[in-house]
Amino acid sequence: MRAYLAGPDVFFPNALEIGQAKKDICARFGFEGVYPLDADFSGLPALPDPPQWGYRSFDLMIELMDSCHLIVANMTPFRGPSMDVGTAIEIGYMHGRGKPVFGYTNVAAHFEERVAPDGFLVEPFGLVDNCMVEGPVHRTGAKVVRADVPADRIYTSLEAFEECVRQAAALMGTGGRSTP
Repeated sequence: MRAYLAGPDVFFPNALEIGQAKKDICARFGFEGVYPLDADFSGLPALPDPPQWGYRSFDLMIELMDSCHLIVANMTPFRGPSMDVGTAIEIGYMHGRGKPVFGYTNVAAHFEERVAPDGFLVEPFGLVDNCMVEGPVHRTGAKVVRADVPADRIYTSLEAFEECVRQAAALMGTGGRSTP
C-alpha cells in the first residue's frame, strides 16, 4: 500500500532527509511512503513563469495522491496556530476520494488554546485544528496522534509520525511490524 506523506516538511532545509526517514518508517510497517518531493519537477524550468510552476506542482501532487491508497498528514501548526494550508487541502482531497486519512501533530494543545483572542468564535471542540481537517481522520476510524514535543524539536521529531503509521498499519491490516 502506498501512503502519501503530506506536511510542511517539504519546506524545511532538510526536507529530503526527513522524507527518507519517513519512508523508512513506513517500510517497517508495510507501506511504501510517497513523499511530495518524489514528483518529477524537471519540467518546471521550461514553463513560462512562476505561477505556471505552481500550477504544475499542484498537478504533480494530485498525480501522486491519486497513486496512493491513504494519506499520513503532518498536522503540526506551521506559520501560525493552524496546520499548513496545503496539507489541509491534501487531507480534503484524499477524504473526498474516499481514501483513509491519518494524522499526527507535535503540538498537543487543542486548537482553541493556540488561537489568540480576536473577538471571533473559535471552535470549542477540543480538536487539534479545525473540525474539517480532523473530521476525515475520525471518519477513517483513527485518532490524530498528538505529541507534546519541546519547541526545538517540533519540526524534527518523528515519534508521533511513527505512532501514526503504526495506527494506520493496524487499521489497514498491512501486517507491518516495527523492527529495532
